[in-house]
Amino acid sequence: MTTEHMGITEEIEWNVPNASTISGEENYLKGDFIDEPALLITRNIRFSDNTWDISDKLHPEVPSLDFSLFRSKVFRVLLKKVVLRELFILRKSKRNVTVYDKTFNTIKRFILYLEKEKYMYDLRYLSPEIIKEYVENLKKTNITKDRLNRLLAGVKKFLQEVQLAGHEIDLSEYEKKLTVSWEERKAEMEANKTSNIPKRIFNQTVQCALMDMEDESLRIQDRMMACLIVILSHTGMRRGELERLEVDKLSDITILDKKEKAYYLEFFTYKTTPSKDGRWTKTIAFANTIKAYQLLEKLSKKRREKGKNTYLYVNRSGKKYGRSSFDYLFDTFFYRHQKEIFHHLSDYEIAQVHIQKVTSYLVSYIDKSEPNPPIIGETMFTLNAHQFRVAVANILKDKGRSIQWIRQHMNHLSEEMTQHYFRDDDILVRETLMRRAKADGNSLELEPNNQNTLVKNELSEPELLKAYEEINKFLKKKKFNIYKDIDDIINTLKHNPLRENIVGVCTKHLGILCECHFRV
Repeated sequence: MTTEHMGITEEIEWNVPNASTISGEENYLKGDFIDEPALLITRNIRFSDNTWDISDKLHPEVPSLDFSLFRSKVFRVLLKKVVLRELFILRKSKRNVTVYDKTFNTIKRFILYLEKEKYMYDLRYLSPEIIKEYVENLKKTNITKDRLNRLLAGVKKFLQEVQLAGHEIDLSEYEKKLTVSWEERKAEMEANKTSNIPKRIFNQTVQCALMDMEDESLRIQDRMMACLIVILSHTGMRRGELERLEVDKLSDITILDKKEKAYYLEFFTYKTTPSKDGRWTKTIAFANTIKAYQLLEKLSKKRREKGKNTYLYVNRSGKKYGRSSFDYLFDTFFYRHQKEIFHHLSDYEIAQVHIQKVTSYLVSYIDKSEPNPPIIGETMFTLNAHQFRVAVANILKDKGRSIQWIRQHMNHLSEEMTQHYFRDDDILVRETLMRRAKADGNSLELEPNNQNTLVKNELSEPELLKAYEEINKFLKKKKFNIYKDIDDIINTLKHNPLRENIVGVCTKHLGILCECHFRV
């Protein structure tokens, strides 16, 4: 089929007088009537059309722009104006794709939020608070700061059009909320996107989940979620793998001359496989993993039988919970345990957790008999499922597991992928070593009568004394001086993870000391 027969032109054939007049209009929201003229802006598109086909020979696959999605005429006209102006301005080689992806789709997402979440159909109630809430909702989806910045750039274009159209709006009030600084984006890229979970918060989360599992006063869905969080905290599963856990997937093998048993848990993954249909894989199941999985089977039995399926986390109808429901029930766990898990957070810990507002949707998932009834709009702390994956990788690293072992446990394709999960706080490592170093810098201080009270107290504890000794072995073998070679020390620990046994042992014991130093 030829290009001509397909209806695709060499380039957009503009009706220049009409298109330039409409795109150049200002203050068009000043009057009582919002005009959406039926004038041809190209050979085939009228401004009033609900569908704009902007494909041409250079961009034959660009989808049409569907403006029928919006109930609000004001929002629809504003978006059309932005799109029309950008189609004129941008270079032909990338114009159509850019307008569709970076302009139409990002603004569409914002407008649908206003209409469907806020029930807003005009500009009267648009405020910095609305924008702030929209940004917080975007952050909940676990997108990168770079992606967030691109989405907010579309909102900024929309608000600039609002001002150009004559609506009274102070863009300076929105500017900070609609920009993610390059420093923030760069820092996140270097930190590999997802924060680790501070050990205190991680351990407290697991303890709360273990208690919830046994608390028969809780709803079944809350006890089941507690089981999932325990499984997540030991396996580091991907969130989608956790959601699709099935019954009868816990198996055992005999080890140690058939005197002991080891357990493993099978689960389905769409990652680390070239097949679109996914594949079954497995991970080691520790004691609490086994306990949580078996209880989850028991709790979900009646629901599964009702729905006639094998998924473990199912609703009252016996159907697998949807993505949104899973998220809200996940957050419900953390809402109920705000005081136990997030009490007296340090600045360091606040930087690792997520802060969000309680929404009406979250309230609808929280038990009505909750002793502390939720208030819409109040602030709460939470984590996301992927943080547990990062945390598990780092816990295993700190325990001295080999990178090959961790790669297999995490179901990564390569050791390089596993390394991306390791989080190292360079400043914390630097301070930990510097504060405990001898005067010559060749080792940590081991003299119990030293005037350094911190060292004196730590050396009285066998576990910490062992940490000092193992770190000193590492420094001696590598011929490192803490004062002169601190950057090389950090790089060795960070970029040669556990290939040498002495590096692995040092990493493990340094983690113990860093945790003590952090508490100090």
